[in-house]
Amino acid sequence: MGDFPQKWTRVRDLVEGGQGHTYVVMRSDGSERTEYVLKRLKNSKREEYFQREIQACEKLNHPNVLKIIEHGKTPSNKPYLVTPYCKGGSLETRGPLDLPLLVGLRMFLPICAGVADAHQSKVFHLDIKPANIFVSEDGVPVVGDFGICFIEDTEYVMSSDGPRGSMYYCAHELRGPKIRPGTLLAPADVYSLGKVLYWLFTGDVYDGSQEDYSDLVERNLAERFSSAPEFAFVDELIKGTVQRDPQQRIRNGFSNAVDLRDRVQAVIKRIEAGGRVLDLSKPMLCIFCARGYYLPYPRILGMWTDLKDRLADKGQHDEWNFNSQTFVPMRVAGTNFDGSSGIGSPVPLVLVCQYCGNVQSFRFDLTPDAAGLWKP
Repeated sequence: MGDFPQKWTRVRDLVEGGQGHTYVVMRSDGSERTEYVLKRLKNSKREEYFQREIQACEKLNHPNVLKIIEHGKTPSNKPYLVTPYCKGGSLETRGPLDLPLLVGLRMFLPICAGVADAHQSKVFHLDIKPANIFVSEDGVPVVGDFGICFIEDTEYVMSSDGPRGSMYYCAHELRGPKIRPGTLLAPADVYSLGKVLYWLFTGDVYDGSQEDYSDLVERNLAERFSSAPEFAFVDELIKGTVQRDPQQRIRNGFSNAVDLRDRVQAVIKRIEAGGRVLDLSKPMLCIFCARGYYLPYPRILGMWTDLKDRLADKGQHDEWNFNSQTFVPMRVAGTNFDGSSGIGSPVPLVLVCQYCGNVQSFRFDLTPDAAGLWKP
C-alpha cells in the first residue's frame, strides 16, 4: 500500500516531521503484533541528514536513545528507517506535565543519560527539545531525531537556512547560518538540556535567548514554586547550563551531558536525603518535630541584622566577619547562647525551631568555605 517496503504494512499516519513522513506500521508477515514507526524521507535534498541520523543511532546503544530496527530504500528508492513506537508520544505532545520535584528530576535524569552516552560516543545531537524526546509505553523517556547531529571524525554539512535546531532551545553559539570553527558542541547540547529541564516543571519555554538564566531571578523555579525551597537546587542546574557563553557553562562544571547527568543524580540524592537549601530567606522545616520552622537565634531575641547590611557585607566579601558592625547582634547572641565568651571568628550561625526548640549550629570558623554557600 503506497511507497512502502514489502515487509511493512501501514497502520496509520503520524504527524509529519521536518524531513520525513512518519507512519505507524506492523510487520506484513503477521509474525508479531508490535507497532513500529516508519519514517520515509520526503525531501531528497535532506538525504545526507537522514543518513546521518541512521549512522548516529547505529553507533549508539543505550536504553534512553531511540533505536533503529532497520533501514533501507522503498520501491521508489526513497530512504526509510524503522524505530520502536513510543506510545507515550513526545514530551511536547503530552503538554505541561506539572511534575512534583523529584518526579521531574527522575524523568530528566535518563534524558541526560541518553545524551551523555551520545557524547561519550562523540555524537552531538544539536536539536534537543521536548518534541524530540519520546516516552515509551512504560513511561521511559528516550532521545530521538538525530537528523542534524554531528558525529566526530565525519564531515560536517552546514545548512544555509538558519540556526541549528529549535530557535527556543538552541544554544547561542549555534544561532545563525554558520557555526564558527572550533565551536564546542557538547556544551551546546548542555544548554538545550537546561531549557528542557525548565520546561519539564513549568510547561513554558525559557525563551530569553539574550539572557543568562541567572539574569532573570523572578523566573527562577524557587520563586515560582516558593512552597518548595528545594527547587533552588534545580535552579543551580539551570543557572549552570543556560548561559550564553559556552565557556561559562564549562567553568560552571558542565562541559558535557556526562557532567550534567552526574550533577542531576547528586541533586536527587541530596533531596532524597532531606538536604536543605542554604538560604536564610526560605522557610526551613525542623528536622526533629517536622512541624516548626527554624529562625536564626538573634532574630528570636529581636537582635537580627538588617538584610541590606548583610547583603552589603556579602558584596564586600565581609560576611560572617566577627569584627563587622553588621554582626554585632550575632556576636552578642552567640556569646550569650551558652553563657560563654569563647565564640571565634567568623561568628557562628545558630538556628532554633520555634515549635520544639531544636537547635542547629554552624561554625564557619571550623569550615570557612561553608560561609559563602549561605544566602543572606
